[in-house]
Formats: sequence, C-alpha cells, structure tokens
Amino acid sequence: MIAAGGLDMDGCLEAIDETLSLYQRGQAICPQKASLHWSEGIDSEERDGRIMAMPAYVGGSLAMAGMKWIPSVPANPSRGLPRGIGVILLSDPETGLPVAVMDGTVVSAMRTGAVSGLAARKLAKPGARTLALVGLGVQARTQLLSLERTLPDLEEIRVYDPSETQVARFLAEQSEGRPPLVPATSPRDAVRGCDVLAAATMAPEPWFAEDWWEPGLLFLCVSGHDPELAAITAADLIVTDDVAHETHHPTRPLARAEGAGLLDREEVVPLGAILTGDHPGRTGPDERIFVTPVGMGIEDVAWAARVYRRAAEAGLGHRERLWDTPIWT
Repeated sequence: MIAAGGLDMDGCLEAIDETLSLYQRGQAICPQKASLHWSEGIDSEERDGRIMAMPAYVGGSLAMAGMKWIPSVPANPSRGLPRGIGVILLSDPETGLPVAVMDGTVVSAMRTGAVSGLAARKLAKPGARTLALVGLGVQARTQLLSLERTLPDLEEIRVYDPSETQVARFLAEQSEGRPPLVPATSPRDAVRGCDVLAAATMAPEPWFAEDWWEPGLLFLCVSGHDPELAAITAADLIVTDDVAHETHHPTRPLARAEGAGLLDREEVVPLGAILTGDHPGRTGPDERIFVTPVGMGIEDVAWAARVYRRAAEAGLGHRERLWDTPIWT
C-alpha cells in the first residue's frame, strides 16, 4: 500500500474531492453501513469496539465498486495493533469480478484526513493561522497531513492528549519541517483563540461546551462524543458528508442532536454541495462552522481504487485466481 502511494495526501485530496462531488451529482452510490456491536450502550464503541461493512460504487474517472470491512478495537493499541484494521475488496462494476483485496487501514486513515482537509480548504476563515489537534492517535496524523496542505497560512499547531506518552510521541514524530507544535495543558487551552479545531478522540462524554465557540472557529469533529448538544446547535453552519449516514450512526454528533429533537436535517449542508459550488459555504469571517464527517464507503473505494491502479502499473502485489473456469454459468 505504501509503495503504491497510499500515503500520498495530495492524491488522496484530489480523489476524495472528485468522489464527494460525484456523490452530490448522483454519480456515486453509498448504502448505509452495516454495524456489528457487542452491546447496545451508547458508549459501546469506545469500550468494546465494533465492526462495520461499508459497500459503495464511485463513477467518474474512478469507476469502481467495493467494500471496506473494518473492525475497531479500542484495546488494540495496548497490544501493539492499530485500533482500526481494515480490509478492502474492489470489484469491477461491469463484470462483478474481484480485482483486488487490499489493506484498508492506510486507506481509512488517509481518506478521513482528506475529508477534513477539503472542508478546511473551503470553510476555514481567510488567513487561518492556528490549528488545534485534540486527540493524538492515528487520525491526528492524517488530519495534520491534510490540514497543513489546505491551510496555507498556518503558523502554530496546538496539540493535546490526556496521555503524556502520546503527546511526547506525536511531537517527536511530527515536528520536523512544520510550524511549531505547541503542547496544550487541556482541551480548553488548545481551543482558546484557535482558528481551526480538529478533534479525533476516544472521549466517552462531551467536553466541548457551547461557550467555547469563538467567532470564525471551524470545528472539524472526527470523533463522536466531543461536543455538547448545545454546542452543536449553536454553530452558524453545520456540514457533513451525508446527513442520512451521520444520523444513522447513534454515537455521531448529529445523531445525538436529532435524538434530542434539536436537529433540522434540512439545515445541514452536504460537504459535496460546497465542493461543487451548489452552496456558498462560509459567508463571513466570524461564522462558526461545525463539520462532522461520518466517513463513507465511497471515500474508501475511491482512494483504494487509485492506489490499486498505481500498484498494478508498478507491478506490486500478487495475482491470485478465484478459479480456472467457473463451475456454473
């Protein structure tokens, strides 16, 4: 995956931009995720984990169907394993034949970062200089990889994680060649006065309060429980990749807001509409914008398709047969 360019964030941004634009125009198909949970509590994902199956088709230059199967196991980092371990199956949409079985761990992390980067490119206030990263796991790495490309005036990156070990590791790995990475003493310390906040945490309960909003803040909420309900509805503009997918997943911010009777779906703007120019996006420097990218199978299939084709061109991977001839036709 890496040899085939799986970590090429510029390419990933391009692929995800095309994909969300195709989805806005009805040229991509994304059924709801199927989720396998071990218990029914709202905190079950953060405690016990889950497995998701995410099928999709993307048209345009990508022209691929596929599915990501991704377990998420919170205890895995203590075992020396990624929390999310994905496998992706790609199929030729014309014949249905499988064309690739590939790692989805890199794809999943990269496309998540790319969605936030595209949102920041369109929705951050002009001249945004300060970025706060709260939660310094895998997702923070690809958030940073993407956001440093789409926030050209970035001067300071504040970082916070409750684990001092995570902070030290992140600083050691990510500081070189970037604007200063400044450790914050608390989430409040990280957020105060920042222009863009990207949160990717395992927080079991909300920590971003309504009165934390400041004029012009763009809040990229990758994780589920971070904002209080009042903080969600206090935003001047709410954006997601797809509101039906976001509200289908019970731990996501907009699902919580809808469950409390506080959300009007008609007021939620698809990110694809902003990318295609169907919606103006930010309309003023003081507008407070909340973006909650639930993550969609079309994003995984899109980036996986690009990486697969690069791998095929470079002769990477191993060819296998399902059968020599089909037993029935």
